[in-house]
Amino acid sequence: MRISTVQLQLNAVSEMINRQAELGKTQQEVASGKKFLSPSDDPPGAVAALDYSRQLGSLNQYKVNIDRAYSATITEESTLGAIQEKLQRLHDLAVQAGNGTLGVSGRLAISYEVRGLQQDMLNMANTRDANGDYIFSGFQSATQPYTDAGGGVSTYNGDQGQRLVEVAPSTRVPASDPGARIFGGLDAAAGGKTDVFAIIANFATDLEAGTFNANTITDLNTATTSILGARAVTGTRLNALDDLKTLNESFTLDAEKNLSDVQDLDYAEAIGRLNLQLAGLEAAQQAFSRIQNLSLFNYLR
Repeated sequence: MRISTVQLQLNAVSEMINRQAELGKTQQEVASGKKFLSPSDDPPGAVAALDYSRQLGSLNQYKVNIDRAYSATITEESTLGAIQEKLQRLHDLAVQAGNGTLGVSGRLAISYEVRGLQQDMLNMANTRDANGDYIFSGFQSATQPYTDAGGGVSTYNGDQGQRLVEVAPSTRVPASDPGARIFGGLDAAAGGKTDVFAIIANFATDLEAGTFNANTITDLNTATTSILGARAVTGTRLNALDDLKTLNESFTLDAEKNLSDVQDLDYAEAIGRLNLQLAGLEAAQQAFSRIQNLSLFNYLR
């Protein structure tokens, strides 16, 4: 079987084109840093990469949720700490006001500070988190939880809801606590229910009238106990969020490593392959050059 010069040239051209295609593909891989440029290059790898990318997307969203819940809980815990300090001062003032030697003018003087503390605590109960949401309004995060209804009476405008955020698969944690649960529903010393702000308002009203009710100290202790309980809950929540954050970071590192193993290029291997392909292309070009000179006409004078 005879092979014509034209056929040899066509084979050589085809070889050069194949070599150039292989080289171009490797150059694109090196430029992109990826093992495959399209899913068809490595279907199993592409599917795995997509799966790990989705995992990372979920983990990143969980991280955002964890950070948001942590920030809101930190704000709540610090606010409750400040309120606890105010209650301690109110307790001290109640003990002072209960002194039998204190006259009407003395109690009236104390009432001024009590009213100031009452306003301070009302402002604290209307604290917002970093996202601008009221932390004690339940589900009504855009609604100011407490307003002054006049005469020292405060009205709760939120609800009993507790906002939850998803921080892991099938895992949600609170990002807030309703004010009614923390500041309200307290057992009054005189019987029935009361709330923190009513206790303070009644204390101030008695002082302004030149009197003192011994139940005030008991009620203030009850209010302090409620705040301490709420702070304990937020402290436990912060510890849990810390653990979740650490776990999320660990899962993220694993997913990033797995994704890298699946799709990231081994540069040492790729550069070695690139050099071999360059050498192969040069050899193909040289072969084509020699084949071009295999015509009898090149030797006729």
